[in-house]
Amino acid sequence: MTAHASPIESGADAGGERNQVKLGRYEIVRELGKGAMGIVYLAKDPLIGRLVALKTIRPSAHADDEDIREFQARFVREAQAAGILNHPSIVTVHDIGQDEPSGMSFIAMEYVEGQNLKEMLAQGRPLSFEQAADIIAQIAEGLDFAHAKGIVHRDVKPANIILLEGNRAKITDFGIAKITSGVANLTTTGQFLGTPNYMAPEQIKGTPVDGRSDIFSLGICLYECLTHRKPFGGDSLTSISYKIVHEPFPPLHDINPTIPEGFGVVVTQCLEKDPSKRYQRGKDMANALRAVLRGERPVRSSEPMFADATVLTRGDHDKLPTMEIPFPEADAPGKTQESPQPVDTNSSPAVTRQPAVPSSAVKPVKPPKPAGPPIWKQRIDPILFIAIAGVLLAALVVLMIVMSAKKVSVPAVDKVAEAKVAKERSLRNEGNRLIRDGRVNDAYAQYEQLLKLAPRSPAILGLMQKLSQIRQHDEAGRQVLTTAQQKFDEGLALYNQKKFAEAIPLFEESFHLNPSSDPTAQYLKLAQQEDQRVKSERAAERGARTSTQPRPTQTVASTPGHPVTTTHPVQPAPQTPSGPASLTTVFNSTVADGYIVVRAGADEVARENLYTESRFFHKRSPRQVNVTKEFPAKNADLEVWVVIPSLSVNEHRKLTAQNFEPGVNRRLVVTFDPKSKKVDYQFN
Repeated sequence: MTAHASPIESGADAGGERNQVKLGRYEIVRELGKGAMGIVYLAKDPLIGRLVALKTIRPSAHADDEDIREFQARFVREAQAAGILNHPSIVTVHDIGQDEPSGMSFIAMEYVEGQNLKEMLAQGRPLSFEQAADIIAQIAEGLDFAHAKGIVHRDVKPANIILLEGNRAKITDFGIAKITSGVANLTTTGQFLGTPNYMAPEQIKGTPVDGRSDIFSLGICLYECLTHRKPFGGDSLTSISYKIVHEPFPPLHDINPTIPEGFGVVVTQCLEKDPSKRYQRGKDMANALRAVLRGERPVRSSEPMFADATVLTRGDHDKLPTMEIPFPEADAPGKTQESPQPVDTNSSPAVTRQPAVPSSAVKPVKPPKPAGPPIWKQRIDPILFIAIAGVLLAALVVLMIVMSAKKVSVPAVDKVAEAKVAKERSLRNEGNRLIRDGRVNDAYAQYEQLLKLAPRSPAILGLMQKLSQIRQHDEAGRQVLTTAQQKFDEGLALYNQKKFAEAIPLFEESFHLNPSSDPTAQYLKLAQQEDQRVKSERAAERGARTSTQPRPTQTVASTPGHPVTTTHPVQPAPQTPSGPASLTTVFNSTVADGYIVVRAGADEVARENLYTESRFFHKRSPRQVNVTKEFPAKNADLEVWVVIPSLSVNEHRKLTAQNFEPGVNRRLVVTFDPKSKKVDYQFN
């Protein structure tokens, strides 16, 4: 067993002869990554100054010599397969070689700066339906080109699809491609070559594969781009393989109802278990996707007349035999050719020779008549001309009949079905727009009409159930507001009758049901002030009546029989503060999002954003909160909520049994530390 160290790991020779780390003639720049076959380096070709990606071979550390030879043969096969492919959607292979000092084989490929589709999906980057369809269509056209050359990729997956600027895509890594034109297959029957989640059923079962297997894998990639999940998931290789071979995939609309209808038709035909029912060519899949982008519904057909066979689906019986016809041999030098003997064509055995005719009896030969005009200038008999024209016309009619018999009949377009699909799409788009605008009732009406067209759609039923819950919640909110308005009207009537004490409970109940009502808060405050004023006036009147009565006297006996009488004025009762209580809320903010809410019992005394937003540039900046609000005096709990979404802060603090006295202003200072995410409270 032999093993080779990476040129990056081994470095220069001990004698310092190799100052530049190289593979063959290529100068290593840096390591790009590690794949299934080995390490991939960014290198420079010193001959033309071009940057290339060098893919090296790395056999298993426990492989024997036979395994290493087979692995190297597969490595060379990758270069042979990809080297004949020159297409805008396929990574080009430039060179193949072996580094003599390290004995390491490598392939020099086109260096493409971009991110693969797997990384983009893992990062959760947004990918529109139009972008996903365009990317997959480009890869389908590249695979169609490879299939026409007799090459099957057999490992189509997002990690092998590289995305460049301008939404351009390239497919790479033909590491397990199969050359169908006479190259020995280095893998045995039943061996897994590929990634389990993206294999076609025939790959899992170990049966022969062709270009339609790549179309199945590309259909899985399209499904994942549209839904951000795999159609056949599982906890183990056995579970995934069983689902690919035997079970259907979840429909696209069950995962995301906003996916356009046409994508479901394309994905369904790509993921057919039977290869004969899939798209037979990559260009057919690309044309279907581009039809979806144009807003058309792709025609799905599995009839044999639509299966345009490629070199991948033909068998040996399609090959036409050849015939060899030898050239005649030349005569040997020096051999004389005998003169041909005259052949007697007269079969009679006895021939009587005629006597010679004397020359005097021979008549002179008349000179030939001069030649007539060319045939195209000669006059044609009308009957002959009509006969020729009739024959040509009959031949043309027969040819047209034969051509019409061979013409493929295009299925008639079902205009009723198309109108139904268009109506469903229009209702769905309008319903989604109304939901975004917050018009729940109008959106519910749109989806009611959509449900009549598709009564068995679970996505529509689930969405209507959510909309119904929102409508019930809104209706309950409207009933609460109606009750609050009734209480306010009753309190206002008592207030106008100067029955302030009776109006206060009604205003308080109305304010509790609708804390955002400013008129209720104002009249509650006025009613409390007027009630306090009336009570003060009544107390003053009682004090005035008391002052007109004789003051109490105290008799002190100084001597017997002569009492001494002294008077002491009665001290008036101390006046208690009147009016509502108030609370000042202060928050020193250093963040540009979130809000603070403060409640004293049932009264909301503060609800403030912790940021300000520019009117023209929509730019947020921190805001210093300092607000004061009055509310009825009471003994109640003080509750504070601080919510900052960007820092995942959701703080709730409750200060129990606080005394908010009439006419007294209390102060709440809240401080937040962004580093420790700690919130401090000071209440006095």
